[in-house]
This record gives sequence, structure tokens and C-alpha cells, in this order.
Amino acid sequence: MNILETYAQITGEAVIAHLQQLAAPLQGKQVLHINSTAVGGGVAEILTRFVPLMRELGIDATWEVISGDEPFYACTKKMHNGLQGDTVSISESHLQHYQEVNAENAAQLRDRLESADFVFIHDPQP
Repeated sequence: MNILETYAQITGEAVIAHLQQLAAPLQGKQVLHINSTAVGGGVAEILTRFVPLMRELGIDATWEVISGDEPFYACTKKMHNGLQGDTVSISESHLQHYQEVNAENAAQLRDRLESADFVFIHDPQP
């Protein structure tokens, strides 16, 4: 049983037909999702299910995970906390390191980024 058939048992066929209708203009389009981890966290949990669903709907969806070291992720954690309303301080050296790591990730993903029709960047890390 495929994903849509499984979902149809819960949602009913009308919901699945509506999903297929909404997905029709995107069929054959390349959609790239980028985030910072393949496991753990809400985004990874969502993409684990969402990317296969998109593929089943005829959308050429893929998912890439960036790399980073501890100082990179410490900086992104501060960004996350700041976006949540905390007062944070990010040093110039941490910000520079963040930008360097992102430049490296962008270089590694350049071909994928340039060939995608749509790119979704999840979280502040990438």
C-alpha cells in the first residue's frame, strides 16, 4: 500500500483527490529541501514523511542536510534563541565562522541549488 492509499484510509478519498489537484502544477518540478540534521528535531521529522509524499504526488522532491561544526551550531542556536525573543550576543568571529561554513555548504550544493525549481531552507542554520 502506498502513502496516499494509507492516508486515504484516515482522511478519505476527497482529501487525497484535493492533494493531487494541488500538486498537479508542480509535477515534474524539482523541489529541494535543506536543513541541518537528518534525525531529531521537528524539521527532520516532518521531512522524513513529507518528501516521500511529495514524490508520490509526482513532485521531484529531494532533501539535503548541511554540515557544520560545534561553533557553527552554537552560533545558530543563538540565532534561534534571538528569533524566539531572547536577548543574545553573537561575536563578529562567530558570525564570520557561520558565514564561512554556509559558503562551504553552498559550494557543495551549488549544482543542486541551481537546478532546483524551488528551494526550501528550514531553520536558521543553512
